[in-house]
Amino acid sequence: MTFSQADFFDHLKRLSPPYQNTAQHIADILNISTNESYKKIRGKSALSFAQLIQLCDAFKIPFSYDPSGSGYISFKQPSFNSSDFDIKLYLQEILASVTLVGKLNSKHIYITTDDIPLFHFFKFPELTCFKLFFWTDSLKNSKNKFDKEYIKDDVISLAAQINKAYLEIPSTEIWSKDTVHGTIEQIRYAVEAGYLQDTQLAVTILEQLKSCLADINAYAIESKKTTSEKHTFNWYCCDVLGSISYLVESPTGMTCYNRFNTFGYLKTDNPQYCMQTKEWMNQLRRKSVSYSGHGEKDRNRYLYVSNREIDQLIDEVSSNSWK
Repeated sequence: MTFSQADFFDHLKRLSPPYQNTAQHIADILNISTNESYKKIRGKSALSFAQLIQLCDAFKIPFSYDPSGSGYISFKQPSFNSSDFDIKLYLQEILASVTLVGKLNSKHIYITTDDIPLFHFFKFPELTCFKLFFWTDSLKNSKNKFDKEYIKDDVISLAAQINKAYLEIPSTEIWSKDTVHGTIEQIRYAVEAGYLQDTQLAVTILEQLKSCLADINAYAIESKKTTSEKHTFNWYCCDVLGSISYLVESPTGMTCYNRFNTFGYLKTDNPQYCMQTKEWMNQLRRKSVSYSGHGEKDRNRYLYVSNREIDQLIDEVSSNSWK
Protein backbone atom coordinates (compact mmCIF):
# COMPACT_ATOMS: atom_id res chain seq x y z
CA MET A 1 0.00 0.00 0.00
CA THR A 2 1.15 3.60 -0.51
CA PHE A 3 2.74 4.80 2.72
CA SER A 4 1.15 7.55 4.77
CA GLN A 5 0.89 6.90 8.49
CA ALA A 6 -2.79 7.90 8.70
CA ASP A 7 -3.69 5.84 5.63
CA PHE A 8 -1.60 2.96 6.92
CA PHE A 9 -3.50 2.72 10.20
CA ASP A 10 -6.84 3.16 8.42
CA HIS A 11 -5.83 0.17 6.33
CA LEU A 12 -5.00 -1.89 9.42
CA LYS A 13 -8.39 -1.06 10.91
CA ARG A 14 -10.11 -2.34 7.76
CA LEU A 15 -8.17 -5.58 7.99
CA SER A 16 -9.04 -6.12 11.65
CA PRO A 17 -12.18 -8.06 12.65
CA PRO A 18 -15.00 -5.80 13.96
CA TYR A 19 -14.75 -7.35 17.42
CA GLN A 20 -11.01 -6.68 17.76
CA ASN A 21 -9.55 -3.66 19.54
CA THR A 22 -7.12 -2.53 16.87
CA ALA A 23 -5.14 -0.24 19.19
CA GLN A 24 -4.62 -3.07 21.69
CA HIS A 25 -3.67 -5.49 18.91
CA ILE A 26 -1.10 -3.04 17.56
CA ALA A 27 0.25 -2.45 21.07
CA ASP A 28 0.74 -6.19 21.52
CA ILE A 29 2.53 -6.53 18.17
CA LEU A 30 4.89 -3.60 18.85
CA ASN A 31 5.25 -4.35 22.56
CA ILE A 32 4.21 -0.81 23.51
CA SER A 33 1.50 0.62 25.75
CA THR A 34 -2.04 1.06 24.51
CA ASN A 35 -1.67 4.80 25.09
CA GLU A 36 1.38 4.90 22.81
CA SER A 37 -0.50 2.80 20.26
CA TYR A 38 -3.32 5.38 20.16
CA LYS A 39 -0.74 8.16 19.68
CA LYS A 40 0.64 6.40 16.61
CA ILE A 41 -2.83 5.78 15.21
CA ARG A 42 -3.68 9.49 15.65
CA GLY A 43 -0.38 10.59 14.13
CA LYS A 44 0.98 12.15 17.32
CA SER A 45 3.85 9.66 17.44
CA ALA A 46 5.77 8.52 14.37
CA LEU A 47 6.23 4.88 13.43
CA SER A 48 9.82 3.76 13.15
CA PHE A 49 10.78 1.79 10.06
CA ALA A 50 11.29 -1.32 12.20
CA GLN A 51 7.78 -0.94 13.67
CA LEU A 52 6.34 -0.52 10.20
CA ILE A 53 7.95 -3.81 9.13
CA GLN A 54 6.61 -5.52 12.27
CA LEU A 55 3.06 -4.43 11.49
CA CYS A 56 3.31 -5.35 7.82
CA ASP A 57 4.57 -8.81 8.77
CA ALA A 58 1.84 -9.28 11.39
CA PHE A 59 -0.98 -8.20 9.05
CA LYS A 60 0.68 -9.86 6.02
CA ILE A 61 0.57 -6.75 3.86
CA PRO A 62 3.19 -4.99 1.69
CA PHE A 63 3.87 -1.30 1.63
CA SER A 64 5.54 1.06 -0.80
CA TYR A 65 6.84 4.57 -0.39
CA ASP A 66 5.32 7.04 -2.84
CA PRO A 67 7.62 10.06 -3.19
CA SER A 68 5.81 13.27 -4.04
CA GLY A 69 2.64 11.50 -5.16
CA SER A 70 4.30 9.59 -7.98
CA GLY A 71 1.13 7.54 -8.53
CA TYR A 72 2.54 4.09 -7.88
CA ILE A 73 0.01 1.57 -6.56
CA SER A 74 0.76 -1.76 -4.89
CA PHE A 75 -1.28 -4.83 -5.81
CA LYS A 76 -1.40 -8.24 -4.16
CA GLN A 77 -1.35 -11.30 -6.40
CA PRO A 78 -2.30 -14.77 -5.12
CA SER A 79 0.64 -17.14 -5.24
CA PHE A 80 0.03 -20.49 -6.88
CA ASN A 81 1.97 -22.81 -9.11
CA SER A 82 0.17 -23.93 -12.25
CA SER A 83 1.82 -27.35 -12.09
CA ASP A 84 0.38 -28.24 -8.69
CA PHE A 85 -2.58 -25.88 -8.43
CA ASP A 86 -4.82 -26.78 -5.46
CA ILE A 87 -8.43 -25.97 -6.31
CA LYS A 88 -9.62 -26.84 -2.81
CA LEU A 89 -7.22 -24.35 -1.23
CA TYR A 90 -8.25 -21.74 -3.80
CA LEU A 91 -11.93 -22.20 -2.89
CA GLN A 92 -11.14 -22.07 0.81
CA GLU A 93 -9.50 -18.68 0.28
CA ILE A 94 -12.54 -17.43 -1.64
CA LEU A 95 -14.87 -18.68 1.10
CA ALA A 96 -12.80 -16.93 3.78
CA SER A 97 -12.88 -13.65 1.83
CA VAL A 98 -16.61 -13.77 1.07
CA THR A 99 -17.43 -14.76 4.66
CA LEU A 100 -15.39 -11.82 5.96
CA VAL A 101 -17.24 -9.43 3.64
CA GLY A 102 -20.55 -10.88 4.82
CA LYS A 103 -19.74 -9.90 8.41
CA LEU A 104 -19.21 -6.24 7.50
CA ASN A 105 -21.90 -3.61 7.86
CA SER A 106 -23.40 -1.92 4.78
CA LYS A 107 -21.30 -4.04 2.41
CA HIS A 108 -21.79 -4.17 -1.35
CA ILE A 109 -20.05 -6.01 -4.19
CA TYR A 110 -19.86 -4.49 -7.68
CA ILE A 111 -18.94 -6.76 -10.60
CA THR A 112 -18.21 -6.12 -14.26
CA THR A 113 -17.76 -9.34 -16.18
CA ASP A 114 -17.89 -11.11 -19.53
CA ASP A 115 -18.28 -14.49 -17.78
CA ILE A 116 -21.07 -15.47 -15.40
CA PRO A 117 -19.76 -14.68 -11.88
CA LEU A 118 -18.54 -17.94 -10.41
CA PHE A 119 -20.68 -17.45 -7.28
CA HIS A 120 -23.77 -18.32 -9.32
CA PHE A 121 -22.29 -21.56 -10.68
CA PHE A 122 -21.47 -22.84 -7.23
CA LYS A 123 -25.02 -23.98 -6.45
CA PHE A 124 -24.84 -26.64 -9.17
CA PRO A 125 -22.43 -29.57 -8.63
CA GLU A 126 -21.75 -30.79 -12.18
CA LEU A 127 -21.66 -27.28 -13.64
CA THR A 128 -19.32 -26.12 -10.85
CA CYS A 129 -16.91 -29.01 -11.33
CA PHE A 130 -16.93 -28.60 -15.11
CA LYS A 131 -16.08 -24.91 -14.90
CA LEU A 132 -13.31 -25.57 -12.39
CA PHE A 133 -12.01 -28.41 -14.56
CA PHE A 134 -12.06 -26.23 -17.68
CA TRP A 135 -10.24 -23.37 -15.96
CA THR A 136 -7.72 -25.67 -14.28
CA ASP A 137 -7.06 -27.62 -17.46
CA SER A 138 -6.47 -24.42 -19.42
CA LEU A 139 -4.05 -23.37 -16.67
CA LYS A 140 -2.13 -26.65 -16.69
CA ASN A 141 -2.72 -27.57 -20.36
CA SER A 142 -2.98 -31.18 -19.18
CA LYS A 143 -5.43 -32.42 -21.86
CA ASN A 144 -7.35 -34.50 -19.31
CA LYS A 145 -10.89 -35.78 -19.86
CA PHE A 146 -13.77 -34.51 -17.73
CA ASP A 147 -15.91 -37.22 -16.16
CA LYS A 148 -17.75 -37.94 -12.92
CA GLU A 149 -14.48 -38.60 -11.09
CA TYR A 150 -13.88 -34.86 -11.12
CA ILE A 151 -17.07 -34.22 -9.15
CA LYS A 152 -15.64 -34.21 -5.62
CA ASP A 153 -17.83 -33.87 -2.52
CA ASP A 154 -15.40 -31.56 -0.70
CA VAL A 155 -15.24 -29.19 -3.67
CA ILE A 156 -19.02 -29.21 -4.03
CA SER A 157 -19.42 -28.46 -0.32
CA LEU A 158 -17.02 -25.51 -0.44
CA ALA A 159 -18.70 -24.16 -3.57
CA ALA A 160 -22.15 -24.38 -1.98
CA GLN A 161 -20.93 -22.45 1.06
CA ILE A 162 -19.50 -19.73 -1.18
CA ASN A 163 -22.77 -19.51 -3.08
CA LYS A 164 -24.79 -19.14 0.12
CA ALA A 165 -22.43 -16.48 1.48
CA TYR A 166 -22.59 -14.48 -1.76
CA LEU A 167 -26.37 -14.56 -1.88
CA GLU A 168 -26.41 -12.72 1.45
CA ILE A 169 -24.24 -9.85 0.19
CA PRO A 170 -25.90 -6.97 -1.71
CA SER A 171 -24.51 -6.85 -5.23
CA THR A 172 -24.54 -5.02 -8.53
CA GLU A 173 -23.52 -7.03 -11.61
CA ILE A 174 -22.83 -5.59 -15.05
CA TRP A 175 -22.67 -8.31 -17.71
CA SER A 176 -21.75 -8.10 -21.37
CA LYS A 177 -24.00 -9.30 -24.17
CA ASP A 178 -21.77 -12.40 -24.53
CA THR A 179 -21.46 -13.29 -20.85
CA VAL A 180 -23.56 -16.48 -21.09
CA HIS A 181 -22.25 -17.33 -24.56
CA GLY A 182 -18.74 -17.86 -23.21
CA THR A 183 -19.77 -20.72 -20.92
CA ILE A 184 -21.88 -22.32 -23.64
CA GLU A 185 -18.89 -22.27 -25.98
CA GLN A 186 -16.67 -23.81 -23.30
CA ILE A 187 -19.09 -26.73 -23.03
CA ARG A 188 -19.33 -27.01 -26.82
CA TYR A 189 -15.54 -27.02 -27.14
CA ALA A 190 -15.17 -29.67 -24.42
CA VAL A 191 -17.65 -31.94 -26.21
CA GLU A 192 -16.31 -31.41 -29.73
CA ALA A 193 -12.68 -31.79 -28.66
CA GLY A 194 -13.40 -34.99 -26.78
CA TYR A 195 -12.74 -33.68 -23.27
CA LEU A 196 -16.38 -34.31 -22.32
CA GLN A 197 -17.46 -37.63 -23.82
CA ASP A 198 -20.29 -38.57 -21.43
CA THR A 199 -23.41 -37.40 -23.28
CA GLN A 200 -25.70 -37.47 -20.24
CA LEU A 201 -23.16 -35.58 -18.14
CA ALA A 202 -22.88 -32.92 -20.83
CA VAL A 203 -26.67 -32.57 -20.93
CA THR A 204 -26.79 -32.33 -17.14
CA ILE A 205 -24.23 -29.52 -17.18
CA LEU A 206 -26.23 -27.63 -19.81
CA GLU A 207 -29.48 -28.11 -17.92
CA GLN A 208 -27.83 -26.81 -14.76
CA LEU A 209 -26.68 -23.77 -16.71
CA LYS A 210 -30.33 -23.13 -17.59
CA SER A 211 -31.25 -23.53 -13.92
CA CYS A 212 -28.51 -21.08 -13.00
CA LEU A 213 -30.02 -18.50 -15.35
CA ALA A 214 -33.48 -19.20 -13.94
CA ASP A 215 -32.19 -18.38 -10.46
CA ILE A 216 -30.61 -15.15 -11.68
CA ASN A 217 -33.87 -14.25 -13.39
CA ALA A 218 -35.71 -14.78 -10.09
CA TYR A 219 -33.23 -12.54 -8.28
CA ALA A 220 -33.68 -9.86 -10.93
CA ILE A 221 -37.48 -9.95 -10.80
CA GLU A 222 -37.45 -9.30 -7.04
CA SER A 223 -34.24 -7.22 -7.10
CA LYS A 224 -32.94 -9.37 -4.26
CA LYS A 225 -31.18 -12.72 -3.94
CA THR A 226 -32.96 -14.05 -0.86
CA THR A 227 -36.18 -13.32 1.00
CA SER A 228 -34.36 -10.57 2.92
CA GLU A 229 -34.72 -7.02 1.61
CA LYS A 230 -31.09 -6.43 2.61
CA HIS A 231 -29.69 -8.88 0.04
CA THR A 232 -30.30 -6.68 -2.99
CA PHE A 233 -29.46 -7.67 -6.56
CA ASN A 234 -29.00 -5.13 -9.35
CA TRP A 235 -28.40 -6.63 -12.78
CA TYR A 236 -27.30 -4.71 -15.89
CA CYS A 237 -26.07 -5.46 -19.38
CA CYS A 238 -23.52 -3.36 -21.24
CA ASP A 239 -22.46 -3.86 -24.87
CA VAL A 240 -18.76 -3.34 -24.16
CA LEU A 241 -16.81 -4.07 -20.97
CA GLY A 242 -13.15 -3.27 -20.45
CA SER A 243 -12.24 -5.84 -17.83
CA ILE A 244 -13.42 -8.37 -15.25
CA SER A 245 -13.42 -6.46 -11.99
CA TYR A 246 -14.82 -7.01 -8.52
CA LEU A 247 -15.15 -4.07 -6.11
CA VAL A 248 -16.06 -4.63 -2.45
CA GLU A 249 -17.34 -1.57 -0.59
CA SER A 250 -18.00 -1.17 3.13
CA PRO A 251 -17.97 1.71 5.65
CA THR A 252 -14.29 1.01 6.31
CA GLY A 253 -13.19 1.36 2.69
CA MET A 254 -13.03 -0.42 -0.67
CA THR A 255 -11.05 -3.30 -2.12
CA CYS A 256 -10.68 -3.94 -5.84
CA TYR A 257 -9.94 -7.27 -7.55
CA ASN A 258 -8.94 -7.30 -11.22
CA ARG A 259 -9.17 -10.82 -12.58
CA PHE A 260 -6.86 -12.21 -15.25
CA ASN A 261 -5.40 -15.51 -16.44
CA THR A 262 -8.36 -17.64 -15.29
CA PHE A 263 -7.65 -17.93 -11.55
CA GLY A 264 -5.30 -14.96 -11.22
CA TYR A 265 -6.23 -11.57 -9.85
CA LEU A 266 -4.61 -8.36 -8.67
CA LYS A 267 -5.95 -6.97 -5.41
CA THR A 268 -5.61 -3.47 -3.97
CA ASP A 269 -7.36 -1.27 -1.45
CA ASN A 270 -5.66 1.92 -2.60
CA PRO A 271 -8.40 4.53 -1.99
CA GLN A 272 -7.76 6.53 -5.15
CA TYR A 273 -7.64 3.49 -7.41
CA CYS A 274 -10.77 1.99 -5.85
CA MET A 275 -12.65 5.27 -6.19
CA GLN A 276 -11.65 5.54 -9.85
CA THR A 277 -12.84 1.97 -10.38
CA LYS A 278 -16.16 2.72 -8.73
CA GLU A 279 -16.63 5.83 -10.87
CA TRP A 280 -15.84 3.79 -13.99
CA MET A 281 -18.37 1.15 -12.94
CA ASN A 282 -20.98 3.83 -12.31
CA GLN A 283 -20.38 5.23 -15.79
CA LEU A 284 -20.83 1.75 -17.25
CA ARG A 285 -24.01 1.28 -15.25
CA ARG A 286 -25.47 4.52 -16.57
CA LYS A 287 -24.76 3.33 -20.13
CA SER A 288 -26.19 -0.13 -19.47
CA VAL A 289 -29.64 -1.65 -19.76
CA SER A 290 -31.19 -2.58 -16.42
CA TYR A 291 -32.48 -6.15 -16.12
CA SER A 292 -33.66 -5.84 -12.52
CA GLY A 293 -37.11 -4.91 -11.34
CA HIS A 294 -38.99 -3.33 -14.24
CA GLY A 295 -36.43 -4.29 -16.92
CA GLU A 296 -38.59 -7.27 -17.86
CA LYS A 297 -38.67 -6.85 -21.64
CA ASP A 298 -34.90 -6.61 -22.13
CA ARG A 299 -34.20 -9.26 -19.51
CA ASN A 300 -36.59 -11.75 -21.09
CA ARG A 301 -35.05 -11.17 -24.53
CA TYR A 302 -31.54 -11.74 -23.14
CA LEU A 303 -32.54 -14.93 -21.35
CA TYR A 304 -34.57 -16.20 -24.31
CA VAL A 305 -31.55 -15.92 -26.61
CA SER A 306 -29.29 -17.58 -24.03
CA ASN A 307 -31.70 -20.45 -23.29
CA ARG A 308 -32.32 -21.02 -27.00
CA GLU A 309 -28.58 -21.35 -27.57
CA ILE A 310 -28.33 -23.82 -24.66
CA ASP A 311 -31.26 -25.87 -26.00
CA GLN A 312 -29.67 -26.02 -29.42
CA LEU A 313 -26.46 -27.39 -27.93
CA ILE A 314 -28.43 -29.93 -25.87
CA ASP A 315 -30.04 -31.15 -29.09
CA GLU A 316 -26.63 -31.37 -30.82
CA VAL A 317 -25.08 -33.26 -27.90
CA SER A 318 -28.02 -35.64 -27.57
CA SER A 319 -27.96 -36.47 -31.27
CA ASN A 320 -24.14 -36.63 -31.46
CA SER A 321 -24.36 -34.27 -34.43
CA TRP A 322 -20.87 -32.83 -33.79
CA LYS A 323 -19.22 -36.13 -34.78
